[in-house]
Amino acid sequence: MGVPVRQILRPALALPFLLAGLPGAAAAQFATPDSARVETADVGRFFEAARLLPSAPTLRDSARVLFEHYYYPGSDGLLDFIERRIGSAFQLAGKIRERPAYYAHLPVSLGGLGVIAPRIRAGFERFEGLWPEAVFADVYFVIGRMNSGGTTSQDKLLIGAEMYGRDAAAPGAELNEWEARVLRDTGMVVAIVVHELMHVNQVPLPGASATVLAQAIREGGADFVAELVTGRNINDHVHAWAGPREREVWEEFRAAMNGRDFGRWFGNSGEAGRPPDLGYYVGYRIAKALYDRSPDKRRAIGEILRGTDAPALLAASGYSP
Repeated sequence: MGVPVRQILRPALALPFLLAGLPGAAAAQFATPDSARVETADVGRFFEAARLLPSAPTLRDSARVLFEHYYYPGSDGLLDFIERRIGSAFQLAGKIRERPAYYAHLPVSLGGLGVIAPRIRAGFERFEGLWPEAVFADVYFVIGRMNSGGTTSQDKLLIGAEMYGRDAAAPGAELNEWEARVLRDTGMVVAIVVHELMHVNQVPLPGASATVLAQAIREGGADFVAELVTGRNINDHVHAWAGPREREVWEEFRAAMNGRDFGRWFGNSGEAGRPPDLGYYVGYRIAKALYDRSPDKRRAIGEILRGTDAPALLAASGYSP
């Protein structure tokens, strides 16, 4: 289907399952941290819609409530996230029905999002101090279906806030193994925002260069620079498992790194005794090795963010556990 989601949602209340996956508007980037907006209104709209769900007895009813009260009045950031991660209102309604207690707790666990903007701007300013060529983008917090903590569109940073709603009081009995492993509290929010900001500052990979190694450096490099900025690593649970097994992980990665079989390294759900997204860990270790080895730290950050020759960067890092 070739109809952009904006043509479906904006002109009229069309069927909620008609969603396309087309890109958004032209890129809008800013030279200063203060120019970027931090938008949380979609989270409030979701909570208003969620209060109506108990009176929606069927999946169809729930989807209509979400469409009318969350999708249709949503921001452009929400529309981008719908296209990229959430999908139809039926899909979101189904997830809420699978995890009702967790979603019901979100108004409590995410209650501080409205005052998080100064912390995000402080992170942006620290990044600018490390990398003066930095550009910035608007940040949108939305509620999704527990499949993405963050992504980018052409001109926005998009954060799935429900992935940061697992405070100490959050119910966990409904969660599957992957959710229990990856859901965090709001203490990780600034780190994920800065991680996604790294992608805005990276050079897009040419298609021929999109190998497992290149993707690892892209994602793990974003983790590393975000950690320099915030002191937090969004994949610290992966590091906790992989650190004691670094040589074993590297040997397996090295055998796969020049190919394009991403399944065991990115966006996977993990396996028995093995966490997902181990490619982030290896890319982080390569980026850290390059940074530690370089006498010019600012230049090293530029190479991590802007370099497109992954084999050359690996060689320059000297990484070899």
